[in-house]
Amino acid sequence: MKILLNDENYEIAENSSITMLFQKLGKEDLRGWAVAVNGNIISKYDFDRIFLCEEDRVILIQATQGG
Repeated sequence: MKILLNDENYEIAENSSITMLFQKLGKEDLRGWAVAVNGNIISKYDFDRIFLCEEDRVILIQATQGG
């Protein structure tokens, strides 16, 4: 199924959770990541419970340190 990931088309399996998306992207450590689906911020505690749908708009942002 197709989603829009950070404004680019991306193909994922049906019934994929946010955690499964991170796994497909090769991201093992989810600390420091913010996720929004269709403009709604998703709590990291819900990454396993939120399942993505066809044409969802997903934004992934990683917090960085700097000055």
